[in-house]
Amino acid sequence: MSAHFSARMALFLVLAGCSVFALQAADGRSSTDSYVITATRTLQKLEDTLSSVTIIDREDIERSQARTLDELLAGVEGVAVARQGGIGQPTSVYVRGGESDHVLWIIDGVRIGSVTTGIPALQDLPLDSVERVEIVRGARSSLYGADAMGGVVHIFTRRGAEANRSLRVTAGSNGARQLALGQGFGDESAWVDLQASHLETDGINACLGLPFPPGGGCFTSEPDRDPYRNTSVNLGAGYRFDGGTTLEAYAQRAKARVSFDSSFLNQSDLVNQVAGVKLVSEPTPGWRSTLTVGRSWDESTSFSASASFTSVFNSSRDTVTWQNEWRVGEGNFLIGADFLKDRVDSDISYARSSRDNLAAFAQYAFGFGSQDLALAARLDDNEQFGSNATGSVAWGVRLSDGLQAYASVGSAFKAPSFNELYYPGFSNPNLSPERALTTEIGLKQRLPWGRWSVSAYRSDVDDLIAFDVATFLPQNVSKASLGGVEGAIEWQRGPWRISQTFGWLSA
Repeated sequence: MSAHFSARMALFLVLAGCSVFALQAADGRSSTDSYVITATRTLQKLEDTLSSVTIIDREDIERSQARTLDELLAGVEGVAVARQGGIGQPTSVYVRGGESDHVLWIIDGVRIGSVTTGIPALQDLPLDSVERVEIVRGARSSLYGADAMGGVVHIFTRRGAEANRSLRVTAGSNGARQLALGQGFGDESAWVDLQASHLETDGINACLGLPFPPGGGCFTSEPDRDPYRNTSVNLGAGYRFDGGTTLEAYAQRAKARVSFDSSFLNQSDLVNQVAGVKLVSEPTPGWRSTLTVGRSWDESTSFSASASFTSVFNSSRDTVTWQNEWRVGEGNFLIGADFLKDRVDSDISYARSSRDNLAAFAQYAFGFGSQDLALAARLDDNEQFGSNATGSVAWGVRLSDGLQAYASVGSAFKAPSFNELYYPGFSNPNLSPERALTTEIGLKQRLPWGRWSVSAYRSDVDDLIAFDVATFLPQNVSKASLGGVEGAIEWQRGPWRISQTFGWLSA
């Protein structure tokens, strides 16, 4: 069953935790030299993007002392995190009031996540192997297709270098302990990186077992601790040939066991894996070609303490992307193709166990004077739901003293998950894809002491998929509206940095 909550719950979560304050000792590096890839699928300066973007690099991760990815993302503007208990319990991330499956998750260019629930097991992704996280808020279907209705989170794993040598030992309350180590080898021409970690905790009582309603929701009373353990390994390697062609390969595996409170099943073994190969070349000056091939696996086996009954949900996603960039006149032209194959293997009988999606996309971004314009379009041919066309237009103008104003409008669509369509007794095979039109205006500025940004947005969603409590089935809601304002300010002086985020959401 899908673990995501309604947009109304996301509204509560954002309003309850809309302000995050951080005071961190920094290393004195400039916060003005940031580059981002995910916003346009091409490399550009953060200040030049025509969208709302947050970058979290390795130094940010280490200063935050976050143990898990969801803890790291909890302080990002426009993002709400819900965890059903202590560390390791099922976790959902909501962007701008949308559903948790409105966010596309990528690791090193490969799509991840369960095709049954529509979301990845975020609580199990190893944070020690992460070099950088880019969070793009707003519809991105014109470049990434389905799943990117609310935004994209792209995780880049660590790249081997002699300086990447680390050892971390952690101990805390509730029997928490962690050992993480990593070693990088090589230089800019050839590199290998290995990261490994083990996290374990005795946990807390995940559910108080109160009557339902008004609280609890686990339909049982199990006043015990719910432990969690996770062992992960990440391996990456690359080689740069004469002429600039680069070949990279990477693989990640995280295996976890979590206990929870339930009247039926109360333990789960989970395995999350991703592997891929990327080839980057420049056939001619000004032409950059990138081919990415990868697969992600999401495997879950739930059972009772006596192991007398099990429930298995395994899924995989195959990704192939060919992307080409050219410098054309005063702008950059991007054209590419995506292929995605989703499969589900379960002891539950699904009416359909696989589907594929073939897509072509293009973008032209150019500047004239103090203004910038980006046009993007994409056509997806979904095996189950046919052709879906999306597009976006973004405009920006550079004002005085590093101040930039921007505005954008983009369409998006989202195909229902396998659970929403076919899970026995709790599904609706007649569901239609969700469609949205998102508009956004914003201001941002880079200053000698730091940076600030503010944006207002609105998404009008047709056929939003919501759970009907009267029928216990998912249904399409004819109209839904999500709107809000979000912002951030960062001040840095010497070794100190202060950051503040805020958000207001009406869904």
